[in-house]
Amino acid sequence: MQLMWRRVRGWVLILGSVLAGAGCGVAVGYLLSDRVAGAVAGVVTAVAGAAGARGMAAVEKRSERRAAIPGSVASGRLARVRDLADPVMLGVHPAAADDSGRVPRYIRRDIDQRLDDAIREGGFILVSGESTAGKSRAAFEAMQRLLPDHVLVAPADRQSVQLIVEVALEQRRCVVWLDDIERFFGAGGLAVPAISRLLRGGAVVLGTIRVSELDKFRARREAGLDASQLDSWRAAREVLDLATEIPLPRRWSGTELARAKLEAGDRRIRAALVLTDAFGLAELLADGPELAGEWRDAWRAGGHPRGAALVNAAVDCRRAGLHDPVTVELLDQLAGHYLAARGGALLRPEPIDQALAWATEPARGASSLLMPTRNSDRYLAFDYLIDLPAAPVPLPVWEALVGWSSPEQALSIGLAARQFARFEVAQAAYQKAADADVPGADIELGNEVGASGHPDEAVRLLTVALGRRQHNDPETVRIRSALARYTEETGQSDIAAAMFIQLLDDCRRILGPGHPDTLTVRLQAAFQAGHAGEPAQARDQLAELEADYARLLGADHPDTLDARHLRAIWTGRAGDPAGALALLARIRSDRIRVQGPDHPNMLSARFHIAVWTSNSGKSHEAIEMFRELLPDSIRVLGPDHPHTLSARYRLGVSAQEAGQTEIARSELTIVHEQYLRAYGADHPRTRNVQLMLDQPGQQSHTASDSWR
Repeated sequence: MQLMWRRVRGWVLILGSVLAGAGCGVAVGYLLSDRVAGAVAGVVTAVAGAAGARGMAAVEKRSERRAAIPGSVASGRLARVRDLADPVMLGVHPAAADDSGRVPRYIRRDIDQRLDDAIREGGFILVSGESTAGKSRAAFEAMQRLLPDHVLVAPADRQSVQLIVEVALEQRRCVVWLDDIERFFGAGGLAVPAISRLLRGGAVVLGTIRVSELDKFRARREAGLDASQLDSWRAAREVLDLATEIPLPRRWSGTELARAKLEAGDRRIRAALVLTDAFGLAELLADGPELAGEWRDAWRAGGHPRGAALVNAAVDCRRAGLHDPVTVELLDQLAGHYLAARGGALLRPEPIDQALAWATEPARGASSLLMPTRNSDRYLAFDYLIDLPAAPVPLPVWEALVGWSSPEQALSIGLAARQFARFEVAQAAYQKAADADVPGADIELGNEVGASGHPDEAVRLLTVALGRRQHNDPETVRIRSALARYTEETGQSDIAAAMFIQLLDDCRRILGPGHPDTLTVRLQAAFQAGHAGEPAQARDQLAELEADYARLLGADHPDTLDARHLRAIWTGRAGDPAGALALLARIRSDRIRVQGPDHPNMLSARFHIAVWTSNSGKSHEAIEMFRELLPDSIRVLGPDHPHTLSARYRLGVSAQEAGQTEIARSELTIVHEQYLRAYGADHPRTRNVQLMLDQPGQQSHTASDSWR
């Protein structure tokens, strides 16, 4: 009934206004005097006119949505699932050309029964796996088996998501297709309210995601994020938490391969089965390994170096957060950086038209290194290539992408740049997005400016951002918290403390004492107290918070462990290093038991044990601890991660204190180079390390050891 009303509401209001006006005119003429009748008729006509106007607006809005569908739906039209015969239109990788079609006959996978059961139950189902594991094909076939009469709605890009939600809710039976779901996260894209509306409306939401993308939203990644990244990360994580995840392995099981052998009549399957000792059958059918080899070999002089550079550019566009198809002109511009790095003219690069023809030529008639899109002049990198080991995205490429992108794309690029510690790129991207009023960009910009060592400017930007929000906007809590933090960094500790007190009171009154935002603000208020010179107060507040987390979430919940960890740090800063070490030893045991030895928070516990060992005057013991920690941090987090740099910095500090000058200079020089690149020469962290190199034993006591 609700669905029918949504469809016809506009016409009902229009028809009702017409009938009301006509009926009223007849009735009042018989029943009332001319003067009274005129007044009553006027009122009714006004009301009817307003209803008619609302009805006309609803009809026009629905017509606008319908008119926008071809550009907003991936398949270019709305159709029932049974009418979609070509899975390639929805993201399934084609196989080699064959008389039997662009894809071979489907081989039943071991997950199919579980996938079918989940779809029968309805809701939000997410198939995860490596690139070319067969995720999209498995989901497509399950949809064909179980939902043939459903209308399929597939947004073409992030900007289409909100429109698609409205269109989907107008259908009696609908399945929303979100292939590579990470493409739809970000400003104006997929969020919990949109998914919740779809699920309440009875739609089935069916998505896929690569494991490498899903890993970015695992709980262990949260420890590596700072305050400016947490909200966008959590928004995507909350969407994924709503899904029933069904993993699909890349390597096929013996049972699956046995089923495939029964399809020996398909030459494509027959040829692929020979190589399944090293690869998955689906990736072989999609020509992933073959295309990767062609890309690698194309760099030789006289090969296809410009084509290889175009592919490199397209791959790095995806890695840099730009998931939309890009133009040949942009790829050609970016390709120059990769060619120059490998020898330039010495490679004898081919003309652009030959390069593009080579990069888009299908292997054996199937997938290609650059995949064409519905916009004939725009391309995407074959997603199999994105997860291959690769060098960091070059700085000129980041800068060119910020300049080329739309404001909405710039926000996504900024978030990706932040993850790769390209802070100057992130700030430029956020600025572009904020200038165009992209939702959330002004907050990201304020946080980035503050983190770069300019708290005064951060306060100004965040104050403006707060003024743009309604009082009940959920983002106001985040802005006010950041505003108080950077106010404290400007030296106005009393004002910052009052801001935190007021914010905490508002959170408790409006959201409730157990709301996640209230607990987060309490955590930040404790930090504020400690940084304002009250470490004992911070310790006590964190002890209370830890008890509340344990009561609300459990003793082993990650938030409880984090509060316990921070209590240990502020116990040490309150003058009790032995107490800090005792607590950290307990936390290390808890982390190993609950999160495993390689969790970033486990590395953090080891880091602070080494810090407080050093602070207790045991520099030689601390040096060994840091030397053991550093390679593990590089392995788990990467050499450029801020936490890895913190470990390297503290190794250098401890080595200086122990008189081991060669180790100290070597480690601090690496840290200085990284800080110089990430923050610039004038940042307090960079200046601090420069001081230690110029005057060994001297420090400005900045927050270089801030790993939590």
